[in-house]
Amino acid sequence: MGILIKDEVDDLWFLMIRRRENPEDPWSGQMAFPGGHADPRDRTLLDTVAREVMEEVGIDVRKHEFIGCLRNIQPKSAPMIVAPFTFLLTAMVYPTTSREATEILWIPMSFLLNEKNISYFSAPIGEKGDSMPSYRYSDHVIWGLSFRIIREIVSKVGSGP
Repeated sequence: MGILIKDEVDDLWFLMIRRRENPEDPWSGQMAFPGGHADPRDRTLLDTVAREVMEEVGIDVRKHEFIGCLRNIQPKSAPMIVAPFTFLLTAMVYPTTSREATEILWIPMSFLLNEKNISYFSAPIGEKGDSMPSYRYSDHVIWGLSFRIIREIVSKVGSGP
């Protein structure tokens, strides 16, 4: 997974996508960071992230500054491990939508740092649904794995150097 950050207009901005609707995708239509599954052609996890980010939003992360990895995280709904790689975009980028990403959204860190922007919504999990913490930014709901990753980033920023 690629966490892409740009420093612009006195704020840090995170690139997120809205995943294309797909009945075979458990995260269909949700807000997410670009990324996906390893391919046999990928020699390393960095190769996977670089390929997936290029496929989904058209950005070559190898041309930008690799900041580091967040801790690996396991989705609650799937037996897999997600490795978030973080990059600072060092030049202007022009992300594009793709067959996997129908929308691109930049979300400011200042919004994510404000605890008042956390709310709850009934997540479509199981037959009944479940109340989950989330961010509502514009008309988008960010929850689940993406919310957990953002909260880890916010905790690191909030604790200072």
